[in-house]
Amino acid sequence: MTANRSVASRSIIESRSVEQRYPGRRVIRISEIVAKPHLAHFSDRTTLHQIDKGGRSSCKSSKNEVKIPFLFLSDPTAECAVVRANYKDHRDTTFAGLRIGFSRLGWDLTPETDYPTGKTSPMFVKTAQGNYVHFVGLNDYESMKGARPTREGNQIKILWLFEITQFASKFDMDNVIANFIRGSKDWFIILYEFNPPPKKTHWVYDWLETMKDRPDAYIQHTNYNDLPPEQQHGWLGEMALQEIEAMKQIDYEQYRSIYLGLPANLSGTVYKRFDDRIHVRPCNEDATRFVKIEIGVDYGETDATSFTVCGILTNIEGVRFPMQYYHKNGESIGDKGIVEYGDDFFKFAARVYERYHRIMIAYVDSAAKYFWSYLQKERARRGIGYVIIEPTDKTAKSGQKYDSVIEERIGVMNLMLGATVTTHGTVTTRGTTPADAQPFVAIDPSCTHFIRALTECERDENGNRRDDGTTDIDSLDSAEYAWNEDIQAIESAVLRQRGYMQDARQQDARQQAQSGQSREGASTYGRH
Repeated sequence: MTANRSVASRSIIESRSVEQRYPGRRVIRISEIVAKPHLAHFSDRTTLHQIDKGGRSSCKSSKNEVKIPFLFLSDPTAECAVVRANYKDHRDTTFAGLRIGFSRLGWDLTPETDYPTGKTSPMFVKTAQGNYVHFVGLNDYESMKGARPTREGNQIKILWLFEITQFASKFDMDNVIANFIRGSKDWFIILYEFNPPPKKTHWVYDWLETMKDRPDAYIQHTNYNDLPPEQQHGWLGEMALQEIEAMKQIDYEQYRSIYLGLPANLSGTVYKRFDDRIHVRPCNEDATRFVKIEIGVDYGETDATSFTVCGILTNIEGVRFPMQYYHKNGESIGDKGIVEYGDDFFKFAARVYERYHRIMIAYVDSAAKYFWSYLQKERARRGIGYVIIEPTDKTAKSGQKYDSVIEERIGVMNLMLGATVTTHGTVTTRGTTPADAQPFVAIDPSCTHFIRALTECERDENGNRRDDGTTDIDSLDSAEYAWNEDIQAIESAVLRQRGYMQDARQQDARQQAQSGQSREGASTYGRH
């Protein structure tokens, strides 16, 4: 392609044998100024939603900084709106970056004529052929109001949403899109760019789920590893690569979040041993592998209601979470009360029994006395014998000293998450185990709310597990209620095999638990 005549440098942009065809002209190859992972979609102006996410140093921004002036070249009527949450944040990012992008493309801009200078000046970029770039901040009404075509016949055809994770909500983003997408245009694209947040409770993850099957959208995730070695070393530089490697060795979770662009357990998270790459896997074990199947029930009409199944393998060689029910009024489909939740519980319990054919105990939050009492009465009225309804016992049971019963459950859960089991049934510390080792804890991928809760749970300013509605405590509670009655036996099984369990009293307690019978036919821990 030959640059428009108004381009000062009169560069020739990527064409075969251009040196021979245009002697004396400067040659610019897109493959030399745009990172390889971004070349496939670089010239695309037909896909409406173009979503680029990933870690830092993956060259997402530099691609858009070149793509926008590249598309301008063939359309003098095209204008672009670049939107950030804070207007002032444009100055050192998109405003500076786009000027660099023009320059890389060989399109030289003139200060004061094509863009203003000065630290407090307005921000815009314009070209002699008629293109214009508007910079908009969600916190600056005037910048939004002023983002209109600057010439008759011009249209805003490119919307660049920069760091959308800084937008307060999807609602804010949708309002911006609605403002710019209207009108009859021969083409229009939205460039989304962001580094995924470490916490999967962020609204952007739910939005991505809605976008992944749309035919008018692409989603591309990249990180610095996707750049070929010559671009890593030549573009990022040795010092940056050394810094990335140092973070990888010193603080892997920070590295995972910042440079890989993946969810991570950062400082302040509660279940630091949880790793979805290790613990999330299909729980397809045969029913004969389990000695106990129990259900934890956390009930709430304003909070969520969750039922979580926990299965304990023979000889306490592992814990599995194969099934979960979750509903929250005002968030899930339909509003439910005690009767509807009761019906849902017994349908759920029937599915569990059909799968495992074991008598189960359902431990219901003792604080929800009305609900567990209702379930007991309904069980008797319906004549159901395969599930027993009991209130949770929230007293401390572990042999270790914890600050509270909640901290006791957190401590034992982290202990389980950090353990692995060999094919010979030996429980060991994760990271020092044979190749045949499997995680002590496995959670089926269908338990999406429980998985997210483990990932997102944080401590408040007082060091307590946060319970202010920002994280899903209900899924955590229901899962913990399911194994809480066995907490001492589970803890002892892990600690004993790791060489930490020396207290004879705890050993005796575990032996008694293994030899005792659960009420109304629930199995023992030992093999059949």
